[in-house]
Amino acid sequence: MRKKVGIVVIPFIIILIIGICFWQYEKNKKIDAKAIRLKEDLTVEFGESIKISDLIENLDGNLVDDYQINTEKLGEMQILFEYTNRKNKRKTAEFTVKVIDTKPPQILSGNSYTVNLGYNKNLIDVLLSGDEVDDNPKREILGEYDVNQVGDYPLTYVVTDSSGNQAKKDFVLHVKEKEEEKKKAKKLDIADVLRDYKTEDTKIGIDVSKWQEEIDWQEVKKAGIEFVMIRIGYQAKYDGACELDPYFVANIEGAKSVNIPVGIYFYSYAKNVEQAIEQAHWIKEHLQNVELDLPIAFDWENWNSFNQAGMSFYTLNKVANVFLDTVQEFGYKGMLYSSKFYLEQIWEPTQYDIWLAQYNRKVTYEGEYSIWQMSESGRVNGIENDVDMNVLYLKKQN
Repeated sequence: MRKKVGIVVIPFIIILIIGICFWQYEKNKKIDAKAIRLKEDLTVEFGESIKISDLIENLDGNLVDDYQINTEKLGEMQILFEYTNRKNKRKTAEFTVKVIDTKPPQILSGNSYTVNLGYNKNLIDVLLSGDEVDDNPKREILGEYDVNQVGDYPLTYVVTDSSGNQAKKDFVLHVKEKEEEKKKAKKLDIADVLRDYKTEDTKIGIDVSKWQEEIDWQEVKKAGIEFVMIRIGYQAKYDGACELDPYFVANIEGAKSVNIPVGIYFYSYAKNVEQAIEQAHWIKEHLQNVELDLPIAFDWENWNSFNQAGMSFYTLNKVANVFLDTVQEFGYKGMLYSSKFYLEQIWEPTQYDIWLAQYNRKVTYEGEYSIWQMSESGRVNGIENDVDMNVLYLKKQN
């Protein structure tokens, strides 16, 4: 009999242990199920800076890694994360987040646009517009007009992105007889710039490229120039190759020979991050370890053809930042070049210095900047043609 009791007791104990384990497992499941309470709204805007914790209402425990969620792609995506519960056990959980775009496109053209009689370009290509997300929004011009007939035509510009967001703007197209060329801008002599803008906190300089042709750097130095930004090269239109400025080598050697501090810039048509990275590498290769005193500036200003580039404003900003990140990885300092209007309307705030173009006697741009390009009609001894005049600030301006 005793043997039979033992035989019965052992399976009972095993069943009891299994039951206790199952009960504990179910209890832990209930604890874990109540450990996380998500927010009701799990939709986020494209490009929004958001972490896992931003979407959790309550967590009875601690996140293992409160990582940044990638919001650069529209639609639903699964978010997997780890946390430790109240018993300090590591657990895995997931939820679905939806990335949406609710921002309408931007139309940056004015209330009127004037063309000469017989204008042969597509207005949709030249009236600047773009979207924050969609690289190729639908652009339309509603209304009738005839570029072969002088007149004023009331029209509507409509831009619609892939999320259905839409922007509209009424404007008047003026078709006129071709007018004579406007008078050229008044020349700005280096002596006047030195008199009006040279202080203990500024340096007066120029930027040059092949358009200035051969330069007598000794004379430039004597004239009072204290720094120079030299074009190293440019991209030959969209998807074109990188070309070395034919005067780059002579300019950088000439400036260095008279101890004028040097920075460089690259005129880009990059329309994706791959091209931006390639251009940064191209610059490194052609610099051949030449030391720079000033930054490498990214110069993207193809606004008249932006609509044909197939890129959103978000993509453009990413292109610029990737270029500048890459040159910084190479040990150089990066800088973004642009004019006041586009800095205010298109370029997002950046960690890099700004080279501001505003042809005026006084800056009205309210953001931070380190160099001010004040004129394209400067006159400096040693340079036959007009040259851009710049003021470099030893302390950032804003």
